[in-house]
Amino acid sequence: MRITHGFRPLGTPHAVTIGNFDGLHLGHQAMLARLQDVARARGLPSCVLSFEPHPREFFAPEQAPARLSSLREKAECLQRMGIDRFHVFRFDRAFSTLSPEAFIEHVLGRTLQARYVLVGDDFRYGAKRAGDFVLLEKSGQSLGFDAEFLPTVEVAGERSSSTAVRQALASG
Repeated sequence: MRITHGFRPLGTPHAVTIGNFDGLHLGHQAMLARLQDVARARGLPSCVLSFEPHPREFFAPEQAPARLSSLREKAECLQRMGIDRFHVFRFDRAFSTLSPEAFIEHVLGRTLQARYVLVGDDFRYGAKRAGDFVLLEKSGQSLGFDAEFLPTVEVAGERSSSTAVRQALASG
């Protein structure tokens, strides 16, 4: 697995999923399995796009949730799962002010050269989390990528999430 960062174009089209992927719980595993299935079917390398630090750590460090995995542990898990590329953007003031349209154009278009983008059903992006799936899908049509969202994965009737894992750990 290659680990890359920043805005330098990767030079190869990718199938991309986006998220923090903290803990790689069952919901994340379903996302990664779908990403790999589509990547194989389309002959594209799979790419996980993530952020460091976690956006909540950037905006409100005193209220940020405890991490389930470090960046290194996340990379090691992604490699074991067969992901081809792990691309990390530094989440800083400049990155946090990208409009949704700029995020799509500069990150997904120019840098990652996305041909397929998979997100969770609650995915938001861009300054003030203003971007939604409708804009992502519409922009993909003009930039040459397909967008798909994965519905919520539930375990025993509850949403599989990093928050749920933290709560389970806290309650023993």
